[in-house]
Amino acid sequence: MSDCAKVSTACPNSNAQDPDKYVICIYTYDSDDIDDVRRVREKLRDLGITHKIPYKTDNATMEGNYLVRGHKRISKYFE
Repeated sequence: MSDCAKVSTACPNSNAQDPDKYVICIYTYDSDDIDDVRRVREKLRDLGITHKIPYKTDNATMEGNYLVRGHKRISKYFE
């Protein structure tokens, strides 16, 4: 999936660390294309996002890897 984005809703989520914070997912065509990942991250910076931006693969999500479940270092990139 590329050329897509989604945002979490206000519905309760057992995977959320903080129920008052929401997630925005931006999909890229290839997680191994670091230049493209950085390009997308730079566009997010241009929009005003200043905190660190983790990059988590779909595989990590499908495997159920979430911080709230005790998994560490689930992000492929974190800048």
